[in-house]
Amino acid sequence: MVRAQQRLGNIHTDELLQEHILTWQEEGTLDQAIVDERDAHKGRLRLQTDKGREVGILLPRGVKLEAGDVFALEGTDDRLLVQLALPEVMVLTPHHKQTIEHMGWTIRLGHVLGNQHWPVAVDEGEVLVPVSLDRAVMETVLRTHHLLEHFSIRYEYRAWPKEEETWTTHH
Repeated sequence: MVRAQQRLGNIHTDELLQEHILTWQEEGTLDQAIVDERDAHKGRLRLQTDKGREVGILLPRGVKLEAGDVFALEGTDDRLLVQLALPEVMVLTPHHKQTIEHMGWTIRLGHVLGNQHWPVAVDEGEVLVPVSLDRAVMETVLRTHHLLEHFSIRYEYRAWPKEEETWTTHH
């Protein structure tokens, strides 16, 4: 496994690095990897690159990956360009206005999602849950507790809200 610790910069904020990327692509010394956005906060990641190489990224504490980060690969002249993939999320929207009865169903939804240990975010009145299992399995859990009678479901690829922007929880 090749290690990547030295962050060279980000192509979205460094014009010179953007030019180097084109040169490295032509020379064949640029490798790329896609990281799930939900993993970008991890300090240690093991990735498979587009060229099939196994790379370990080691980040200092408190640093998170950003789309467009570029790293030097130790022991080689190669560079690694990191892209972030948006996660698929289940979006649950309440059918009714917030009444006492519906508040009970919202609490029940929180209870059921928590029992499954599914991460949850609430963003502008919608409940977001990362799709971590087959959709049918996730929907069966909600149907078993009669929650689909009170919430509509749609699926989309969406950036996971940052904790400072909305309420989130991870188990």
